[in-house]
Amino acid sequence: MQQQSRSTPSSVRTPAVFNMKAYSIRPVHLFRWCLIFFAFCAFIFWYVHRWNLAKQLSPLQTKLATTASMETKGTDFYLDGKKLRILSGSMHYFRVVPEYWEDRLLKMKAGGLNTVTTYVPWNAHEPSRGTYHFKANLDIVEFLNVAKRVGLHVILRPGPYICAEWEFGGLPSWLLAEDEMEVRTMYPTFIDAMGKYFDELIPKVVPLQYGNGGPIIAVQVENEYGSFGKDKNYMKQVKEALTSRGIVEMLVSSENGRIPMENAYLKDVLMTANFQENADRHFDDLIRMQGADKPVMVMEFWTGWFDHWGEKHHIYSAEDFSRLVEAVLKRQASINFYMFHGGTNFGFMNGGNFQNGPKGKHQYLPTVTSYDYDAPIAEDGDITDKFLKIKELLKEYVPEETKNIPDLPADIPKRAYADVEITHYMPLDTLLEVNGKPIINDEILPMEKLPINGNSGQGYGYLLYRTYTQKKPTQLKFEHPPHDRAQIFLNGQPEGIVQRRHDTSETVLELKGGKEGENSIEILVENQGRVNYGHDIKIERKGIIGDVFVNGIMQEKWEMFPLEFKKSLLEAASNSIKWYETPAHEKRPALYKGHLEITDGTPADTFLDMSEWTKGVIFVNGFNLGRYWNVGPQWTYYLPGPLLHAGKNEIIIFEQDQSAAALKFSDKPDLGTVVRVRNDEDIAPAL
Repeated sequence: MQQQSRSTPSSVRTPAVFNMKAYSIRPVHLFRWCLIFFAFCAFIFWYVHRWNLAKQLSPLQTKLATTASMETKGTDFYLDGKKLRILSGSMHYFRVVPEYWEDRLLKMKAGGLNTVTTYVPWNAHEPSRGTYHFKANLDIVEFLNVAKRVGLHVILRPGPYICAEWEFGGLPSWLLAEDEMEVRTMYPTFIDAMGKYFDELIPKVVPLQYGNGGPIIAVQVENEYGSFGKDKNYMKQVKEALTSRGIVEMLVSSENGRIPMENAYLKDVLMTANFQENADRHFDDLIRMQGADKPVMVMEFWTGWFDHWGEKHHIYSAEDFSRLVEAVLKRQASINFYMFHGGTNFGFMNGGNFQNGPKGKHQYLPTVTSYDYDAPIAEDGDITDKFLKIKELLKEYVPEETKNIPDLPADIPKRAYADVEITHYMPLDTLLEVNGKPIINDEILPMEKLPINGNSGQGYGYLLYRTYTQKKPTQLKFEHPPHDRAQIFLNGQPEGIVQRRHDTSETVLELKGGKEGENSIEILVENQGRVNYGHDIKIERKGIIGDVFVNGIMQEKWEMFPLEFKKSLLEAASNSIKWYETPAHEKRPALYKGHLEITDGTPADTFLDMSEWTKGVIFVNGFNLGRYWNVGPQWTYYLPGPLLHAGKNEIIIFEQDQSAAALKFSDKPDLGTVVRVRNDEDIAPAL
């Protein structure tokens, strides 16, 4: 029987079936819709970005400037249609506690200056790859705003390389995790890393350009590149990295002499000079380079010099100083005093240099904690005779720029606190427990290769290597000198020190405390500061570089304990119950603790006198004040009052050798026995 089909009543609707064929989209149409979608997203991103920038502008400045505010006409600078002689001084915000930025800048203004110049340290702002810091003494936006409130223009020097006697010249250590890395070149990984950093930095300063209502009148392209290389494509790349991200103010560069000028010169970037002697020769080099119709400026007139451990404290005599300032002003040149206020190499951020040592050996010398620089404003903010001399000369030679200078702020009081007794200590072994489990690897690794900090390696501090032998060890040999200073312990007892002094340093240590059976060998290596100038920055990995041999046999299987002394470690150590009452002497490195009690008013600036201690690092309320070392020249260490508070202040010392029973204070600095410096070559001989 044939089955009859059923009809569907009109009142009952059959659910619609989606027909893929009927609604299919041709690939070309899908591609077009995707393009429209992404274009819309890009527009929204751009609009939000511009809106955020606009919020930072002054109320009258609602559009970002597109051209430079300062221009050159003949041999003069002009700003707002008026002739401007740049009278500038260098101060680095990252070397001064934020509470004192205004004090130092006001003093610069009172000294007759109209501009402040500052570097920007990449490694401080991006300590590990992709992690950025712009707070506290790294709050560059706030610093620029303070400069504007004080009434100073700003010349910004963002690098990526800055020299500055700063760790690795401001480059981040994690770049060195890549074996083939070539810094300050067109090497793709370096250019990519620089670009990502500028993506974070430059949008913060674009709204603070002069044309946008901010204080920035000029921006420097790289720094002293001609003393390192001569690849104009690299210089153009750095320039493009700045301008493509919104930098429109005048671009400048600075070099140490004629040949470096030739190496780094770009036609649309104003070249300036760096020197401490022979102003006319350097200015004539500038004129030959870029013509007589451009302003001449010394971007770095070195007001003094920096110090290395084991040297004397460098000063530049007031007589020579005044004579050269007068020569610069008579040439109608613009000037930047480097440094006008030096500040302090807080933490582990001092740099180092290679220079010719005894018998022609290339010698490594790390820079001290103080960056006083014999500058017109001293490390502690006090004015000096140089300051008064500058003010007098500027009034005489540039009266139009120094008509309405403000009164000089009073110097900040200093105080010598009573001695602080060291009450407790924490042995190195306990500190290692608090620090956490070691990294274990068959091969020995330098700091930059350690799998920590998001695979950015270890940047700073110390690295303890531990290994074991099953036979009596009699000799320890390094394939290369440790970078930079290695303390060796055999079965917990000190055996000696091997340190990087020059490129042929002794790398063998005879061991005396070995025994039959298992022996432990520990090597505590200190990164004393990566070289900040010259071609030696290419080899600045830290820790143990290469293999280690025990009794002539390459040693394998290592435990590695990175001691970075970050906030987390210091807090864990401070809160630990594993502190012991202080003994007369601990034969191994240890932490030592005492407390400064302040009960009478606002804490004052002071100086820690570490002349009775040996070598180590100072931590005050968790802040890394810097290194000390009894080889001199520096004996006291500036402790700004804002790092202290009313009540109990915890001071922890990481001493690598011989401790003292107490911490002593002074109300005056002692930077050591002085020696006069006079740099009259194109590239300073101390470098």
